[in-house]
Amino acid sequence: MDEILKLRSQSPQFSIATNFLLTCLALIVVHLVHTRYKNGLHKIPGPFLASLTSLWKWNIVRQEQMPFVNTKLHEKYGPLVRIGPHHISASSTESIQVVHRSRSGFTKSGIYGILQPRFEGSDLHNVFSTQDAEYHAALKRTMGSLYSTTAVLPLEYHLDDCTKLFMNKMNGIIGSGKSAPVDLAAWLQYYAFDSLGALNFSKMLGFLESGTDVDGICHLDHEQMMYFAVWGQITPIERAWAKTKSFFTGARKENPLFNFALKLVMDRQEKPTDSKDMLNAFLSLHEASPDKFTIRDVVAAAYINVVTAHDVVAITLRAVVYYLAKNMNMQKKLQKEIDDAQLSTPSKYSEITSLEYLLAVTNEALRIHPSTGLILERTTPKGGVLLHGKHIPEGTIIGVNCWVVNRDKGIFGEDADTFRPERWLDNDPQQISKMRTNMFTFGAGARNCIGRNLAMMQLTKIIVELYRNFDITLADPNKDWSVSGGWLTRQSEMDMILTKRNRG
Repeated sequence: MDEILKLRSQSPQFSIATNFLLTCLALIVVHLVHTRYKNGLHKIPGPFLASLTSLWKWNIVRQEQMPFVNTKLHEKYGPLVRIGPHHISASSTESIQVVHRSRSGFTKSGIYGILQPRFEGSDLHNVFSTQDAEYHAALKRTMGSLYSTTAVLPLEYHLDDCTKLFMNKMNGIIGSGKSAPVDLAAWLQYYAFDSLGALNFSKMLGFLESGTDVDGICHLDHEQMMYFAVWGQITPIERAWAKTKSFFTGARKENPLFNFALKLVMDRQEKPTDSKDMLNAFLSLHEASPDKFTIRDVVAAAYINVVTAHDVVAITLRAVVYYLAKNMNMQKKLQKEIDDAQLSTPSKYSEITSLEYLLAVTNEALRIHPSTGLILERTTPKGGVLLHGKHIPEGTIIGVNCWVVNRDKGIFGEDADTFRPERWLDNDPQQISKMRTNMFTFGAGARNCIGRNLAMMQLTKIIVELYRNFDITLADPNKDWSVSGGWLTRQSEMDMILTKRNRG
């Protein structure tokens, strides 16, 4: 110690360096204290590190664990949890009403901007990602009718084509035998992509035909969504990094799905067809109202229909087959309902909407395994808001996590962690209405999923054909699947055994 003091007294440089480091340390401490206590957010419980830096949630998302961690945090702390310096995770019927359904001015946060591709020199806003509430409302009014049940029913034949091809491929894998192992996690993703290609562009993308990940699109899409999830937790750093890369390379990272959708739109403009599909519906809307629905809006709608919808369909279908394979009595109950209904081949959507257990199974899969694993971020409006007795100041990022609220025992019962389709049938009408109102898989309020009717038709039609034709069991009943807990909750490692049913 004496030697250090002697060195310090003899070396001005040592003294300056020490003072500089101490000053920096003091400034860091002041910044962290300010961050934790600014605007009274310290009154919202949560992990200590989360109150100091966004790197806490960045790390959790990077590990693909956020929906599971988020659920445990709410079990520990209650309906409001601080998961970042300016981020609140909310979970309750009150939170859904105040944050997502009310007209109090909650707008989407900047995280959604990362998902917007570049088109003709600027970000391409769309009905999913835009932060502009007025633009979103106008866009939804203009194009909303295209997603009604009445509007999507004429497109059903596209799904029939995809379903026939899917069933042919499954039977081809089984061959002359009675059963065979199938990687349904992959095949259901292929079905989702191809069926959306057919619905939107009258063109399957080749996944089902080849039985492969065409051009690595599934892999690239997963990487893109993980990038969005991870770096969306620290958007200022992501924006700075993206600008730096763009400055030095002159280009942004390629988006294969956007390039695919853009090419199909341009081709259709050059060579019009009379196909019944979503793209022609968009183009007709553009021709009728070019000022309200521009060609940019056409491109954006075509792109977002594929990029957001395919994972909702694939993830939900995986949940159906996984949970029914773990609960064979439920699978037999569904098969009996399908058999007794004596449906057309392939089944018509108008026939299957009356199958109560099928709809219960689909709703339960949507509930227990929603496709989104992070909070749906909104920005608190001017003046802030009072929620669960706590004042949430303006500018705070707040949102409900589907995984948390969909397992709320106060809404869905004490067995909310269990896959049980009967809850949608056995409860009294008031309780079922409460569950329907607060199931958050498709969002809520003005920003709920515009493609819900289309998704339900895709889901239920293929579920009917799968269980009408096959018994589906786990290849290894003792092995759990793997779930990616990022923005999307994709599943893998769920190999199945498909066995042809004897329905004679």
